Amino acid sequence: MKKVIPHLLILFLYPCFIFPQSSAESLVQEAADTVQVFFKDKTAVRVAVVQFENYSELTDLAMQKIYQLLAARLENNQGIQASDLLLNFVNGRGEFNLSKVNELDYLIYLKLIQNKSKTGLGMAIFSRWQDKLVSIKYTEKNISQSEMELLNVNNFAFSEMGFSKLADFESKNNLLDVQSVCGPDGITRYFFYYPDEIIIYLARGDRLEKQSSFILTWTRPFYPVLHFQGKLLLFTFNQELVMTVGGNFSPYAQVLIFRDNQWLPTAKIGFIPFKQLMFNQNLYLVGAIYDEGKNYFKDKIFFMPFTDPAVHSGIVEKKIFPAYDMDFSIQDGQLQGIHVIDRNYFYHLLTADFSEETPEQVQKGASLSASNGQWLAVSDYSRQTDQIFFYDIKAGGQRPAYTGRVAGEIEFISAGIWQKINGFWVCSRLTQDGYGRSIVQFWGKRHD
Repeated sequence: MKKVIPHLLILFLYPCFIFPQSSAESLVQEAADTVQVFFKDKTAVRVAVVQFENYSELTDLAMQKIYQLLAARLENNQGIQASDLLLNFVNGRGEFNLSKVNELDYLIYLKLIQNKSKTGLGMAIFSRWQDKLVSIKYTEKNISQSEMELLNVNNFAFSEMGFSKLADFESKNNLLDVQSVCGPDGITRYFFYYPDEIIIYLARGDRLEKQSSFILTWTRPFYPVLHFQGKLLLFTFNQELVMTVGGNFSPYAQVLIFRDNQWLPTAKIGFIPFKQLMFNQNLYLVGAIYDEGKNYFKDKIFFMPFTDPAVHSGIVEKKIFPAYDMDFSIQDGQLQGIHVIDRNYFYHLLTADFSEETPEQVQKGASLSASNGQWLAVSDYSRQTDQIFFYDIKAGGQRPAYTGRVAGEIEFISAGIWQKINGFWVCSRLTQDGYGRSIVQFWGKRHD
């Protein structure tokens, strides 16, 4: 592959939240339209951005947002197969997974430059098979300092990339987790996990209708807690539906199997499963355990082969640090990464081999969740007006996608599905007149 450094530009700006389409969005669309026109007579063309250089006042964070907006437009183009190879932006340059270049037909090169009051981005399309540049696009416009500042702020992302609140319910207190499963009848059921009860709902339009419930029984030791916390996991094993439930009030998690139209306790596990994953074509449960009665996890992660609901042998332990929350991103059944919020509220990303990426120096909230190796949601470091931050993790990194405001203080975030849309359940607590209310919302992308 020849090294190509195009000297071209396209401006991105976002002057205001209230207009239906910003200048940045319209110019990104112009760039995407150029790609679409070029490939209009071709089918199943494999294309990706492989170089993006920044010579403007925009920060690396702003460049990630701009790239994400363009990538989203390209992924919506039905005539091409656009790949997202960006790993990170560092010191004005995008870092890409170039090991995938040989699988592509065309490569896109971008460069953003600022010249006095004008800023622009150039785009060049390079054909691997013809070994030459086949298309060039250049656009530039004026950009104000305030617009630059808006792009550079941490809590800003393009609304088109974003998640939106698709459902909103009020719940009784001490809701610990929400999960859903589609049964053999094609109906999705929503499981709300409380310390002593599981309530199962069906969706009726934009509301939930209770279908059934059953009581959870915990034996001693039972730890007194200030705030209940726990995890629920649902999965299919040997064509049977299996549930695991655990919390900070018990040293073990329960395993239940759905048989003869009832949930039957079958075993206990000495840690709380978060996810199921595959190693050497075998099913494993991976999870952690709370410190007794506390709101944080101990310094170990557990991997347990799951060959039989009643057999719990061969557990492997991995050392980690105590954490307020953690989750495991899984792609194609394989472990992709481990996301952790430590007890100082700092976020850490560990790879599948437990090597740590460079930790962030900005404090996060105490809740996070990963969805299918695609998206990560993290709460804000705030107790007043909370926020939820969404990140794209498809390439293994952590790139900002969108930020949403949430009333009250977020108690937990859980990846899930609402009416066939992937996203996140967010439970927050509101305090009014000395009484607490729990609000459950579902945030998702309608056109992901």
